[in-house]
Amino acid sequence: MSSKAIQNKSIDERKKILTDKAIRFFDRYGEEINLIKQLVDIKLNQIALAYTQKNNIPKESVKITTRVKSLKSFLKKLEKSDWKDFNYLTEIAGDLIGARIVCWFLNDCYGVFDYIKSSQQFKIHKDTVKDYIKEPKQSGYRSIHLLTDVSYDRLNNGKTNALLNSYNIICEIQIRTKIQDVFGDLTHEFHYKDGQEFSKAFKKIEEILANQANRLALEDNAFMILRDIFMEANHNNNSSKEGITNVK
Repeated sequence: MSSKAIQNKSIDERKKILTDKAIRFFDRYGEEINLIKQLVDIKLNQIALAYTQKNNIPKESVKITTRVKSLKSFLKKLEKSDWKDFNYLTEIAGDLIGARIVCWFLNDCYGVFDYIKSSQQFKIHKDTVKDYIKEPKQSGYRSIHLLTDVSYDRLNNGKTNALLNSYNIICEIQIRTKIQDVFGDLTHEFHYKDGQEFSKAFKKIEEILANQANRLALEDNAFMILRDIFMEANHNNNSSKEGITNVK
């Protein structure tokens, strides 16, 4: 059935047709998408390791988590699009694959972001970068959001042989501090009500959350002192080890 024919259907008919279509897509591509998620996880962990080693901070201070959007979440996105037809899942959900980078320290959010920008592994959609750390949402929510293309190889079975072809898939990356991450998780349910961010009934909650977020932002800046201590201590430790090696 063509997209035009589907869009001419009633909402209930579109919902059934496109729900069935989404289920078939997840059945067909679910394993492949999970493999790509693992690839994204490896690539980002390599970047995190390189960054922490370069800056003499503990490798635990940059944590990567990745996830694949569930069928249930995808259907919610589909509903928000008024049951718009699609050829592939990413036409509806740019965050089909998502990654969250949580840093102990504020400066490292931007440092890791710079590493991702300079990496050959990711191609950032520049018009999608949203810096909610510098310009927080009205609720006080802080994080850096971006969409990036991730390249991967897919096996295509031809008539005579099997070929690996290169493809791209969009991945959403969020970068935030540990304090911002806790705030985001604790207040997530307050951020949205029936798909509308902070209805009039939630204005007071919004004000309280923004005040809390501003106080936490001060703590994030204060923690930068710890980062300087970590860097200096690790630098001195590495210098001592090099001195011992040279004596030998």
